[in-house]
Amino acid sequence: MKSLALAVLTLTLAAALPASAGSITTTTWNFATAPNQGLGTSTYAYTSNGITITASSNTNLFYKVSGGDETGLGLDNCPHHSCDHEIEPGEAITFDLSSLFSKNVTGISLMLGSIQPGETGSVCDAFSVCMTFTSSNDFTSTSILSLYADMKAHNSGSLIITSGSGDVLVNQLQVTTSTVPEPSSLLLMGSGLLGMVGMIRRKLGR
Repeated sequence: MKSLALAVLTLTLAAALPASAGSITTTTWNFATAPNQGLGTSTYAYTSNGITITASSNTNLFYKVSGGDETGLGLDNCPHHSCDHEIEPGEAITFDLSSLFSKNVTGISLMLGSIQPGETGSVCDAFSVCMTFTSSNDFTSTSILSLYADMKAHNSGSLIITSGSGDVLVNQLQVTTSTVPEPSSLLLMGSGLLGMVGMIRRKLGR
């Protein structure tokens, strides 16, 4: 009876360990934090929950906030393009997501804006593996986990966002990570289970 009580106590202690030993964390980067403002630089670092990712382009970056889905990170592309401050065909914004490789990423989604009917956005890694965003994905969080898996497999953090037709904006990137339970908690849980199994076997053997 004492052995059973000890096993139950061990399981109780394991269940009471900090939630961080196997917790899930959602990190969000929003790319429209100031209304219609150029950043004055072609490279900018964004930090959320202690994780930093970097956006870069051949053109200075631009925050566009015009209401509705016309919101997100674009380019200060005047006077060479339409001055719409969005990513047009032939232009791109590249995100460096290599800082995520040390995390246990269980989900990653991207939101693009300003994709009108008949327009498309293209999201690729550095090895020409791509996903196409259509108007049905406009201003909608869309999983890119399979694309991220290919990036990690090639140890290349480059996520390249461009327009297939029309123009697009980058609104948000969201990542879900989970921590692996600490070995001490797994050992404690295992000890409790083994204790209970031993007690049950002894009882059945009587």
